[in-house]
Amino acid sequence: MSFPYHQRGLSIAGWMFLIMIIGSGIAIGMKLAPLYLDHNTMSNILDRLAEEKGMVIKGNTELTDIMKKRFKMNNIRNFDFKNHITISRPEDRVVIDMNYEVRLPLVQNVDIIASFEKQTILRD
Repeated sequence: MSFPYHQRGLSIAGWMFLIMIIGSGIAIGMKLAPLYLDHNTMSNILDRLAEEKGMVIKGNTELTDIMKKRFKMNNIRNFDFKNHITISRPEDRVVIDMNYEVRLPLVQNVDIIASFEKQTILRD
């Protein structure tokens, strides 16, 4: 028994499902991209700080002020330094730890949580 017409390709429901999946991926990507761009900028700032000479002899307050100015110049605002950046001084170096989470609402009670960590060691 042969049918005169065989269906080829996706049905309307299949196309709608495919568009929904692609649209969801784009929506999530649009929310996550700025978070990763900001983290990349902050990591670059800390890496450049490690390349500069004389940073080890500066105090913690002075280092924090330098980071705040550089973050502000790169349009990173509302970053809580007290809770997310720790400066320690083991032996002859300075260790800057940056650990933070960002929570963004996605749909109703579903959130996206992104966790970031960066450690930079300043040496003379």
